[in-house]
Amino acid sequence: EYDSRVTNEELEAMGAGALRWAAVNGDEKKGCFMAGQIAGLVKKEQTVHEIIQEIFSQAEEILKGAGKWVK
Repeated sequence: EYDSRVTNEELEAMGAGALRWAAVNGDEKKGCFMAGQIAGLVKKEQTVHEIIQEIFSQAEEILKGAGKWVK
């Protein structure tokens, strides 16, 4: 929650090492994870396996029609 009495330096001190903690320990409660603009494109939670299967399925569909582009 935003508190105007807390300085930027205090905020930085609270978060110091949080990224490393999350990466090394996998602890999303004490650590923090980086998420950029791409995070807004995430619509559902999936395992890595599901994501790769989806990518392959989409690629297969695209490649089925690729013959029309090759002479």
